[in-house]
Amino acid sequence: MPKDLRTFLELAEMELPGGVRRVRREVDPEYELCAILRKLQLRGEVPIVIFEKVKGSDMPLVVNAIADEPKLALTLEVTERELLKTFVKREANPIPPKEVKDGPVMEQVFTGKDVDLYRLPMTTQCEKDSGAFLTVGVTICRDPDTGAYNSGIYRQMRHERNVLGMSFEPQSHLGYCYRKMEKQGKGLPIVTYLGHHPATLLGSQSRLPLGGNEMSVMGGLMEEPLELAPCQSQDLMVPARAEIAIEGFIRPNERRWEGPFGEYTWYYGYARNSPVFEVTAITHRKNPYYQDLFSVFPEHLLAGRVGREAVLFEKVRASCPSVRDVSMPMSGTCRQTAYVQIDKQFDGEAKMAALAAMASDAFIKWVVVVDKDVDVHNESQVLWAISTRTQPDQDTFFVPNSVGSRLDPSGYSVWSRHERNGMNTKWAIDATMPIEAPFEEVADVPQDVLDRIDLGDYFEDLKETH
Repeated sequence: MPKDLRTFLELAEMELPGGVRRVRREVDPEYELCAILRKLQLRGEVPIVIFEKVKGSDMPLVVNAIADEPKLALTLEVTERELLKTFVKREANPIPPKEVKDGPVMEQVFTGKDVDLYRLPMTTQCEKDSGAFLTVGVTICRDPDTGAYNSGIYRQMRHERNVLGMSFEPQSHLGYCYRKMEKQGKGLPIVTYLGHHPATLLGSQSRLPLGGNEMSVMGGLMEEPLELAPCQSQDLMVPARAEIAIEGFIRPNERRWEGPFGEYTWYYGYARNSPVFEVTAITHRKNPYYQDLFSVFPEHLLAGRVGREAVLFEKVRASCPSVRDVSMPMSGTCRQTAYVQIDKQFDGEAKMAALAAMASDAFIKWVVVVDKDVDVHNESQVLWAISTRTQPDQDTFFVPNSVGSRLDPSGYSVWSRHERNGMNTKWAIDATMPIEAPFEEVADVPQDVLDRIDLGDYFEDLKETH
């Protein structure tokens, strides 16, 4: 059977004991649902949660599909340590989508006056959010000039029964496509789908150049072609095994205020005068799952992390072949901080790696480059390297007035450091040991002694198995 959200949930219940929880009592999508998730997190739990009864809707809601490392690894059915290299390999071997005449997502069709976004259990998450938002819908459009498909995730606020606000960065590929149509006074056809195999979420965040097809990456990640079916009201294709599809177009020359909204930075993203999505059709499976994402929660950060790490690794490797590993940690919102491990060959190489890392993604604000003996997935080791292998006046440098994220609350404008906007000062730390100058050796017990120690010989409950 082709992979989809339902096959993933079945796999998660088998492979992650206790990793899937069900709530059978009715919950309110306004604040209550996300408060439950936060209370679980405070207990150290981030399970997949299926809310079977959501007030005001007959659709169950699924959240936290990829809210921690084990779930993220399960998406590609590999170990956590294999995740990045597997992603890089599969992304480099995309599988084109397969077109089909129909699919489960078309089992129920609503058009015209029957379109009603209020049937969806859209959540209002944070205290000052301006309303209910779609948070993890994947939006598909086509380049008006080339016809190339593009996919991405953008927050969408419900304005009316058939109108959503669309928030996207001007440098996004959706932004480029929309401006081309708006200059002609035309709307941009789009479709947003919710609920599919989590690999499609990872694939949608692949940092391909304009014209690259994320849906082929999705197929590569799943190791099978993504099935696509024709939309009902727009000349677009949509994943046939999605749970829900919302079709329509972004109106030209119209803006409405949406926001504030709790964002991936775990601060409120400020209100924006954003484009408007007019919905022309809603289709879905019989008894569909509505997939949601709590925006100020680990899943939001992890959803795009692997794709960003893959681009980071490849871009750094192009300039610095000695790169061994990279990490974009949770502490840096999985976007704004990058740790790069290199097998240093010559002095100055770490600064080359840092510059390449900065250029790999506009969101990256801080880069730390370390030696091969420092685990970039262990922040204690990275901080140890900074503390013991650097001098701030020699090993830190800055790149001011760089493009960043408008959601960074410390961002500034080209006019003033006191005016909020998307400019950032990027900075890097070379936390590597010098090659040509002497430096103290790392102290440890002899490796041959360490290798022959079996803790089971000393502690009965720690007997190693081979």
